[in-house]
Amino acid sequence: MPTLLITGATGLLGRDVLRRLLAIYPDLRAYVLVRDAHWFASDRRIIPVRGDLCADDLGIAPDERAAIRRDVSAIIHLAADTRFSTPLDRARAVNTRGTERLLDLANECATHAHVAHVSTAFVAGRRTGLIDEAFGSANAGFVNAYEQSKFEAEQLVRTHAPSWVILRSSTVVCDDLSGRVTQQNAVHRALRLFHDGLVAMMPGVAGSTVDAVTTSFIADAIARLALNDDARGEIVHLCAGDGALPLGELLDITHDRWSFDPIWKRRSIALPALTDLATYALFERSVEDVGDPSLKRLTRALAHFVPQLALPKRFATTNAERLLGYGAPPVRDFWLSMVDQLLATPQRARAA
Repeated sequence: MPTLLITGATGLLGRDVLRRLLAIYPDLRAYVLVRDAHWFASDRRIIPVRGDLCADDLGIAPDERAAIRRDVSAIIHLAADTRFSTPLDRARAVNTRGTERLLDLANECATHAHVAHVSTAFVAGRRTGLIDEAFGSANAGFVNAYEQSKFEAEQLVRTHAPSWVILRSSTVVCDDLSGRVTQQNAVHRALRLFHDGLVAMMPGVAGSTVDAVTTSFIADAIARLALNDDARGEIVHLCAGDGALPLGELLDITHDRWSFDPIWKRRSIALPALTDLATYALFERSVEDVGDPSLKRLTRALAHFVPQLALPKRFATTNAERLLGYGAPPVRDFWLSMVDQLLATPQRARAA
């Protein structure tokens, strides 16, 4: 079995991936890049290594870097700044430049380490229609700096990694089919605003869908594909694909679910009006010109996320289904359970 270096293993997804890897490969050894020197490793096969994606040489001590160069034959890169509102320079510092430093280390390893790079399906940016897994290196513009920095990181992996697989995750909205929400993100914040009657308008057109997945699906797929020889040189969409939920239906079933609560129903909260991006941009400008401070904060919070709803796309999942033998669960299978769990979860739950 190879000895691995794993980044991002202290996060919710990374912990699950590492746990599954250790279960699948009993003889596995893993160096885990951590920022906290006191991070507790519960398994003797795990070797914590203090480091930082933004530091020269990844901030790894020379003796530990030498051991990694000698031992490691595969790297699983999960760490990233996933905040949609992060400025481009900060997103690049972590997601792009951090990946570049990791590739330098991969090429220094005695075995020229294989790199499993965990990316996002939304490197597709402003593309619409069917998004093929290998859509090429040309970009069509981006909705936020996260998408752009991850796109740039992918280009580095494809050109500089000794061997690679790129695993593009869709948006994770809950832990598993139970709908449990351990970590909240932009999707959950938008739903809370909808629930509170604070979203009067959002982008959306005919054909708009919401593609979302569970942590358990993504973690299992990464653990099974990262070291799979058949996946080398492949780009894999870990997405709902044909199981994505049409935006109009999603809003309808969510509204109907909340209407079971008579107190919420008495508030007569209407469905948000769907509009194209140009009209929504006019709405945003009018809010900036004459809106009250709280409304401005709301529209700014949504600005880095909701435009994707008016850029209808469907992710091809051919490679995932071929390599895994199964696909992601349809969004319908967990959406309403997630909605129920979300409102039962304090807003202070750990945010992504």
